[in-house]
Amino acid sequence: MIEDLIEIRSEYISAKLSPLGAELKSLFDLENGQEYLWQADPAFWARSAPHLFPIVGKLKDDKFRIGRKFYGMPQHGFARDSKFDVVQAQRDEVTFRLGYNSETLKLYPYKFLLEVTYRCYGPKLFVEYRVFNVDKQEIYFSLGFHPAFNIPIQNGTLEDYYIEFEEREPVGAFFLTQGLVNFEHKDDKTVFDGRRISLNEKLFEHGALVFKDLISGRVALKNKIDAREVILDIDDAPYLGIWRPEGAPFVCVEPWFGVSDGVFGDYDFLKKEGLNELEPSESFKASFVLHVN
Repeated sequence: MIEDLIEIRSEYISAKLSPLGAELKSLFDLENGQEYLWQADPAFWARSAPHLFPIVGKLKDDKFRIGRKFYGMPQHGFARDSKFDVVQAQRDEVTFRLGYNSETLKLYPYKFLLEVTYRCYGPKLFVEYRVFNVDKQEIYFSLGFHPAFNIPIQNGTLEDYYIEFEEREPVGAFFLTQGLVNFEHKDDKTVFDGRRISLNEKLFEHGALVFKDLISGRVALKNKIDAREVILDIDDAPYLGIWRPEGAPFVCVEPWFGVSDGVFGDYDFLKKEGLNELEPSESFKASFVLHVN
C-alpha cells in the first residue's frame, strides 16, 4: 500500500510527512540532491522518524498501574501507529492532530489532544509539539522524537561518523537492560572522546545509549571526510537516546521528554520517571529543529 504523503518545502529543503503517526518520511536537500533520513527499509527498521507518546521506551512487562487497575501498552506508545488528522497544510508548513478515542482509553485512561507541526524555513525543519489536557483530571505522559539518519550521508563508512555534543558533558551514557534503564548504575564516560562519540559496531552491543540532564542544547551527526552533517537542536529535553541496530546503515538521535521504566520499577505509573503533568485545560509545548548541510 502506497502512503499518501504530504510534502512541504523551503527554497533549500523538502520534507515528506505521513498522516500515519504524523511521521517524517523524508528530509531532502534540494541544493545537493541528498536524502538525510532513513527510508524505512524493513530489513533493518521499518520506520523513519516516529513520535513517541504517551510513553517513551518500554514499560516493565509492557504494563502499568493506575490505582488498582492495570493497563497494557507497547513500547513507545500508540501514537506512532495511529492515524492523525491534517489540521492545516501550506507550502512550507503542516499540522497533524491526534485525539483520544475509545481505543486509546483502553490503553491509556486520559483524554488528550496531541498536535505535531512541521515547518520548513531555509535549511531547517522545525518540529513542534503541543499536548492539550481535555480531561477533567490531571493527565500524565511522556513524549519523544525518534529520527533515523542515513550513514553514510554521502561518503564514508560507519567508523568515519561521530556524534558531537555542543558542550563537554560531565555525565556519560546509561545502558538499557532488556529495554529498561538503571540510573542507579554508574554512568559510562568512556563513550566520550571530549565532546564526541565515535560510531562503531561495538558501541550499541548492549542497545541504546541513554543520557540524562545534558548541558548541551545541540547535538550533531558529522563525519571526518566532508562537511555533510545533521544538527539537532533538542530544546530542553531532559533525556537523549542514541540507537542503531546491528549492521544498520543509519543512527537514531532521539530527544525525549520521558524515558523507559527503571529496572526496579513497581508498575505504578505515577511514580514513573520522566512523566510530564498537565492540569485540566493546560497545554505542554516542545520543539526541536533539524539543520542539514
